[in-house]
Amino acid sequence: NNNNYGIYLGSSSNNTVTGNTCNNNSNGIYLYYSTSINNTITGNTCNNNNYGIRLGSSSSSNTITGNTCNNNNYGIYLGSSSNNTVTGNTCNSNNYGIYLSSSSNNTVTGNTCNNNEYGIRLSSSSNNTVTGNTCNNNNSGIYLSASKNNTVTGNTCIRGTGLATD
Repeated sequence: NNNNYGIYLGSSSNNTVTGNTCNNNSNGIYLYYSTSINNTITGNTCNNNNYGIRLGSSSSSNTITGNTCNNNNYGIYLGSSSNNTVTGNTCNSNNYGIYLSSSSNNTVTGNTCNNNEYGIRLSSSSNNTVTGNTCNNNNSGIYLSASKNNTVTGNTCIRGTGLATD
């Protein structure tokens, strides 16, 4: 079902969502609409969803920290969102560990995004800071497309070493 949610915050502000398990949903935790601001999403587990944690439609000034989002299509997804902080999260074995689409002025720092197709991906996004993240054993560690004026610095992106076979 494309419309089932573990936790849904629409037009909500100044909430703390912490210590929840949101597995096997379309959206594990979903913040939606332009007035979803100043929320803190921390210490949650969102596995086996289409979107582990999703901020959409101009959600801004939210903090996403210390969450675990594994085995999702998108671990953490920001769509048309700005001025958010995404820090200290673990997003492993997803298609996209952390994905920013048409988003600006966000800070993505200190996250672990290993064993994904894309560790961190920015698409049509600008003025974001991506720093101090670990993106190992991904097809693409950090991938920017149609994006401008972003700062990407101090990240670790190591492709695993394996044995060649015939």
